[in-house]
Amino acid sequence: MKLLATAADIGATISAIRLVDPLQALQAQRPALALRLKSFHECLRGDLAWADVLIVQRGNSRRAWRLVQSMQASGGRVVFEIDDLLTAVPAALLHHRAAQQGLPWLARCLTAADRVSVSTARLGRALQPPPRDWCVVPNHGWAPVGGWPAAPFPAPRRCDRATLLLASSDHVPVAAFVAGLRRLPPTLQWRLVAVGPVADDLARAGVRAQRHAPLPRPAFLQWARALPDVLAVMPVGDTPFDACKSAIKFYDYALAGVPVLCAARPPYSDAVCDGVTGLLAADTPEGWAHALQRAIEDSQATASRVAAARRQADAEHRLGHTVQAWADLLDGLVLQARRDVPGGGPAAWLQGWAVRLRRANRERLARRHRREPV
Repeated sequence: MKLLATAADIGATISAIRLVDPLQALQAQRPALALRLKSFHECLRGDLAWADVLIVQRGNSRRAWRLVQSMQASGGRVVFEIDDLLTAVPAALLHHRAAQQGLPWLARCLTAADRVSVSTARLGRALQPPPRDWCVVPNHGWAPVGGWPAAPFPAPRRCDRATLLLASSDHVPVAAFVAGLRRLPPTLQWRLVAVGPVADDLARAGVRAQRHAPLPRPAFLQWARALPDVLAVMPVGDTPFDACKSAIKFYDYALAGVPVLCAARPPYSDAVCDGVTGLLAADTPEGWAHALQRAIEDSQATASRVAAARRQADAEHRLGHTVQAWADLLDGLVLQARRDVPGGGPAAWLQGWAVRLRRANRERLARRHRREPV
C-alpha cells in the first residue's frame, strides 16, 4: 500500500501526533508500506498518481478539497483525519474565524471521504454532516525511547506549597479557577507558571503568572517534570468543542510523572479517575479551592496517583496503540484499480514551479513571524 499523508503544515505538532509519528512507526513495522508526507501546498499530480490512499488532515480549504476530488476521480481512496470539532469552534478561540470560513470545504471533505479517523468516539458522533464511516484513532502520550527515567514522585515534597502549571495552545476559561485560588488558606504557598495564551487569560483575571514561551513537546515535558512541587492544572470550557477534544495532555503528563488536576468535564472526566489517577475539580470557585487544597496538602496520595496514571497511560495510550488503530483502519480499506493520472510533462513542470514559489513564500512568512515580538 502507498500512502500520501497531507496536512496544511505537515511539520506542525498536531501533524506529528496524528500522522507523522504513528505512520512512520507503522511503516517501520511493514516494509511493504510506502509513505509520503507533504503539506497541501506541496502535493503534485505525480504524488496523487503514485498513492493508493490519500490521508487529509483537517481539510477545510479549497486546496484540500481539490486533493480529495482528484484522488477519488482517479479511483484512489481518501481518509479524512480530524481531531477537533472544527464545525463548532467557540468564538473566543484564536482560529474561530478561519474555522468558520473553512466550513463549506470541511463539509465536502467529510462527506466525500471513504473513511474518517477521529481522536475520540464523542467527536465521531458529533461531526456534522455525519461521515459515511468513522473510526477512532486514539491519541498517545509522548515518552522518549525506553521511557522516562524514574518519575519525580514519590520523592519527598513539601505539603504546603505547589508550582501550578497551566499550558495551552489557545485561550482557556480560568475565572472559576482564579476565584478558587483566592479562597485557599494563607498557609498554603503557590506560584503560577503559564505557557501559551493561558498566560493572557490569567492576567485578564487579575493574577500574575510566570510566563514561559511554548516549547516542542519533548522539551516541554522534560521542563515540566523538573519544576519543583509541580501540579499540572487543566481548566476546560463547557462547550461541545471542548467535550470532543482528546485528553492528550493527561496522557503526556501521566507518562512523564507529572500529577494533574483537571476540570470535572469531558474530555478529562472521561480519562481521569478522581482520586486514583488524578484529581477532578467542579468548575466553581468552591470546587477549585477544595481540589487545590487537597492536591497541595496530600503529598503521599499524589505519589500514588502519579504511579496509577502512568500505569493507565502505559496500558492504553502509548504510540503503539495509535499505530495499531491506523493499521486496522487502513487494512479495512478496499483498494481498487487506479485510472491513469497524468504525472509528467509541461503541466507537471508548471505545477512544480508553483509549489516552489508557495514554499518560498511560506518560508518568508515564517521568518517574519519569528522576528515579531511575542
